[in-house]
Amino acid sequence: MTKPLTENRQRGLTTSEMVVYPMLAVVLVGVAFGFYHNSRIEDAVAAAVDLGQEQRAIITEYFDSHGEMPQSETDINLSSFTPEGILIGMDYEAGELGVPAADNLRTGTLRALVDMAEFGARFVEIESGFLLIARVEGDDTIKWECVADVVTVDALSGRYLPKTCSGAKDDKGEQLEED
Repeated sequence: MTKPLTENRQRGLTTSEMVVYPMLAVVLVGVAFGFYHNSRIEDAVAAAVDLGQEQRAIITEYFDSHGEMPQSETDINLSSFTPEGILIGMDYEAGELGVPAADNLRTGTLRALVDMAEFGARFVEIESGFLLIARVEGDDTIKWECVADVVTVDALSGRYLPKTCSGAKDDKGEQLEED
């Protein structure tokens, strides 16, 4: 008569299973934390972009009444801007930041100054978040563009910009599609 094969059945976990399963749990927690951390950064940057977008009306009003872009921050009273969240201030420059040949009377750049220290050591040095560039078209309408600041050395990566910014890029540096 044959014996049943249940005599050598393993009970409990093997040593390799005791090592692998906790490691998998740690990796999954790390990945989940990374997604959560990036989500917090993206939310903060989106709020800063929305706040920065509100400054567009001031520049548009100035252009409508004077026929040219403001030439300094005092022209648009940017000192009265109240920062909020990670957005600690806005800089204005006639022309386009990093483009010396830009027409200062028909182009202006708002640069968002951000404080990203709350998101960890790798973000402490970041000072520039994004650029809002205003260009006057031939029919005297203003076309606005929200892009990543590629001129400033310590600038936030375009991957954190919301999709509403035309300069938003993914991790590979490719343009994000707008919905």
